[in-house]
Amino acid sequence: MKANEIKKSALAHFVEKGYEATSLDDIVEGIGIKKQSVYSHFKNKEAIFFQVMKDVINEEIFFLENFFQERKEDEPKDVLFQLLIKFKDRYLQQEDKNIKFLLRMAFIPPNHIKRFVIEQFTFYNSALVEHLLEVFLREENSNVTAEEGAISYLNFLDGILVELIYSNDVDNRLYTSWKIYWRGISNNI
Repeated sequence: MKANEIKKSALAHFVEKGYEATSLDDIVEGIGIKKQSVYSHFKNKEAIFFQVMKDVINEEIFFLENFFQERKEDEPKDVLFQLLIKFKDRYLQQEDKNIKFLLRMAFIPPNHIKRFVIEQFTFYNSALVEHLLEVFLREENSNVTAEEGAISYLNFLDGILVELIYSNDVDNRLYTSWKIYWRGISNNI
């Protein structure tokens, strides 16, 4: 289906170049259609972006639901650490563009559609927070509330995601920081 090919190509270009630097010519290059054919599926580049953003958010929420469902019996400490590892691994995989897209758009949303991007990201973040609250409610040896745990974890996750963008030593920073983070919120020292 051409609409899916257009979205897939657009996602790759938005990750690589950003929204502003991606043209419709870039998007159709390599998928075997002319630029005019895009208009039978999408009104313009902005419409493509909106659909790509919604699709990525929905896929990421689905990822979270599966991740937490598969680990509902695991120790909270292990669930939270494995989520960090999963984000790291997915970011480093070249074929997984969703995390890179979300990071690029969250840190540098296109100005004229910033409100839409923030709304979508807030929707995604709310789903993540709900899962984190459930995990922290199960942690019996914590010296923080579930809300404090979720907030602090989100900040920790944001730091690791920035490390993925800028650092060549993510593993060392992740493992060292995790040990200190968990010691800070746990009653088991």
